[in-house]
Amino acid sequence: MARGWSQEELAARISKTPESISNIERAKQLPALDTLLDLARVLDLPTVEVIEASKDARNVSRERADNEARLVTVVQGLSDTAVSIALQQIEALKTLK
Repeated sequence: MARGWSQEELAARISKTPESISNIERAKQLPALDTLLDLARVLDLPTVEVIEASKDARNVSRERADNEARLVTVVQGLSDTAVSIALQQIEALKTLK
């Protein structure tokens, strides 16, 4: 909103649909890592600020937001193979309650 962009314009800038932007804004879905990085890039914000904004929308703890930010930083330093393995491991963790 600060840039005067519609959801359609923001979506076009990161090659997503306006519907996906709406879902992210309403905390109906979490953005994928690549989407998060694209949002930070086009909004000219540090990735951690985008995560913080997402945390506020989802009402998660500071510890969780910090851990999510650390995950982003760690993943950026991994090889493609290691990212694939990490994703599989994280998806497996989703089954835990």
